[in-house]
Amino acid sequence: MNYTQNKLEESVQSFNEPLKLEIGSLYLAKAIKKIPNAQDGGVVTSLLGYALDDGIIKGAVVAGRDIYWNTFPAIVTDSRELKKYAGSVYFPMNNRDYKEMVRGAIDTYRDIGIVITPNELKVLGMGISMVKSDEIYLKIGLFCLGIFNPEKFWNYVDKGIKREDVKRFEIDKELKLIDKEGKTIFQRPVKEAHEYSIPRCKKCRDFIPDATDLSVGAGPEKNTCGVYIQTARGLDIFKKAYKNDLLVVAEVPAKFKDRFKKTVHQKSLMPRRAEPTEHRACI
Repeated sequence: MNYTQNKLEESVQSFNEPLKLEIGSLYLAKAIKKIPNAQDGGVVTSLLGYALDDGIIKGAVVAGRDIYWNTFPAIVTDSRELKKYAGSVYFPMNNRDYKEMVRGAIDTYRDIGIVITPNELKVLGMGISMVKSDEIYLKIGLFCLGIFNPEKFWNYVDKGIKREDVKRFEIDKELKLIDKEGKTIFQRPVKEAHEYSIPRCKKCRDFIPDATDLSVGAGPEKNTCGVYIQTARGLDIFKKAYKNDLLVVAEVPAKFKDRFKKTVHQKSLMPRRAEPTEHRACI
């Protein structure tokens, strides 16, 4: 068992003996209950599920996809339905459809949660049908380095690979496409694959959204998440999910914390883009 797994196992304790959880801090976490199709540690699905079950929110706007990796927004009001939308989506979601879905959810349920990238948060605040950040009760951000242009990406992938055979993406130093049997059917250096991302993503200055309650992304080990706490509301929900034995939480290794800070800083130095573009990446 490696260091990270040990730290996670050691942190399965009562809430009277936890880490000191604070705003502005980064933690390592994973869902205690295994979530099918979760990209990493299942933290986002667990947090939304807890918020729905506890009545903190009445609905959640999430990203879905069909078997061909075409994306769409969806509203979930029952935590049992969240498993349908677990996993990351690496392609754009239509801006208008997304804004209309969020506005409709607010008008219908009032207290809602969303899972959102830095760019999507900006998109919500644009145009006639703009949605103000404070209209959304719970905002879970995503660590984001950009997403792929669907047409260019699938042209880049080997012609013999069918989209419907791809179950998940794994992205670190290598981009891997994994089939339903868990086999790697496509593998390339991630730097090469980034050439097929949406151009404005390459100029985005935000690794995490500024106005979210907490942000989540891949952790340093497989099946773990990094969680960055940004507001008192995000801290409260994270603590409650931990206290109710939904999450395992541990300190992050120093190397991962340094990499997180470095990435945030490097993204902030990117040339400023003229305006945001549609963009989706989930965990």
